[in-house]
Amino acid sequence: MTLSFTRVRRILALGMCLTVAAFVAPVTRAAQEQSLKGAAALAHPALQAAIKAVELMKAGKVDEAYALRTASEAAEWKKMSAADRKEASAFLVERTPAAKAFTDAVRTNGELTINGNSAVLAFSVGQDRGAAYFDREGGVWRVSNGPMVFASRPEPVNEVRVENADILKHAIGTLALKYLDLVHAGKMSEAMNLSSTGAQAKWKAEPANEKAESLAYLKKNLPTRASVEAGLKSGGGMRGILIIEDDKLATLNFIVSERKAAGPNTTNFSSTTQSMGFENEKGAWRVRY
Repeated sequence: MTLSFTRVRRILALGMCLTVAAFVAPVTRAAQEQSLKGAAALAHPALQAAIKAVELMKAGKVDEAYALRTASEAAEWKKMSAADRKEASAFLVERTPAAKAFTDAVRTNGELTINGNSAVLAFSVGQDRGAAYFDREGGVWRVSNGPMVFASRPEPVNEVRVENADILKHAIGTLALKYLDLVHAGKMSEAMNLSSTGAQAKWKAEPANEKAESLAYLKKNLPTRASVEAGLKSGGGMRGILIIEDDKLATLNFIVSERKAAGPNTTNFSSTTQSMGFENEKGAWRVRY
């Protein structure tokens, strides 16, 4: 099935446009980070919540699965219209692994990385990669996204990485800045002219209210030209990584990190990654979504 831009962005925050990781840790970060693999990961309370969520999701009980999620995720789900929830439910059920396949995968190759009150699970089901995100609320581990699997694609033959200020010299960097300017100026139709043929077709088919929601989402979650130029040139608080695969597809990641004192010998670390996708059409780079 095909979801609208807005619906995909709201449901699938696993890097499509915005991925956030935040945690509280002592000054020595490594002392707080914990990694659990296989059976040890399965025994963690976060995974027990994930297993329940998977069972409910695959049974089509999506509302009940969302009731086990974080308060913010549950509230967002309730805000959606019945039609949107129906559309999203089909997508989520399709992407959720079966309970046995999930537990077998975690036992075989899963790794749960815990940073204070947040955790991320990485696993593979066959050739497909999967992930789940968790947050601890009121001392209880809850699912914030996933578990979901995504069809794998062949590893690129040639991968090129461009970082920080050098991104601004690349054609993709120039394109990204133009796109950001138009988005933050509220000129979404003009911004879509910089997008791929497929993205433009989907955009044109969307109703006006979803176009407005898409614009609002992007304005809220994508950085401005000024912050990107200043951040990539100075390196102060922002790191840029452009990954180009076989000169066909590319992902531009803006990684913003913050560190704030939160008491004696304790520091709050947060890292937000804002991503943009691109594809090469007939020798010209275009925004992919």
